[in-house]
Amino acid sequence: MRTSLAMVFGSAPTMALAPRRPLPPSLVQLEEICVHQLPTANVRHDRHLAPVASLGRSRPDLQPVAPSAPRTSAQIFADGERARLECDALLARRPDMLLIGSPEEVAALDASIDLARIRMLQANTQHGAALAAEAEAQAAHEAEQKRRKDLHRKAMKASAETEKLAAEYVIEAQRLVPLLEKIRERAALIEAANYALPDGAEPVLPGEPRCSWEDRPDQPHSSIASRVRLPGLDRSTPIW
Repeated sequence: MRTSLAMVFGSAPTMALAPRRPLPPSLVQLEEICVHQLPTANVRHDRHLAPVASLGRSRPDLQPVAPSAPRTSAQIFADGERARLECDALLARRPDMLLIGSPEEVAALDASIDLARIRMLQANTQHGAALAAEAEAQAAHEAEQKRRKDLHRKAMKASAETEKLAAEYVIEAQRLVPLLEKIRERAALIEAANYALPDGAEPVLPGEPRCSWEDRPDQPHSSIASRVRLPGLDRSTPIW
């Protein structure tokens, strides 16, 4: 009769197993966590690159500020007039403020009057500088326009002269055609003779300054008739 171990030693005590620790995340899981949890970098604002790329919410102090357009003398004069009217209105209030106002209110009114006077002074100074700059720019513009007009007038004259010169070129180029044909015929004759020299004969000289690729003596001579190009006024029909 077989006896089991449980019958001999009794039932085995049960052991409470400790909970398993989660395995550390893999590199792929870490990358996914970083991608989904980290904020994106905002490096663009109003079609301009931000001077500093930072994570998280964009900072207004790091956003680029577009330069303001230069003001004209008329705009500066209008600013000065507004400052003058504001200064006159503040000065009109000062007698009543001295009677019924507190020292602090009088001081605040005087500060506003001084600020308006400073704006008037700035406007007057800037208006004078703007007038001078505009006059200088106008003088430079007129000088540039005069130069362009002179250049255009000379170009129109040159265009008419070039039309006549082009017609003369065609006549002169056509006069060279018979001469080039004679040179080409003689060059072909010399080349044929040098290709089949009789025994003991010296090569025939080309009769013109020798011209070969990179001036190498082992390269064949290129006749002037084969090197001259005489284009026609119509590009599809060259003269030579």
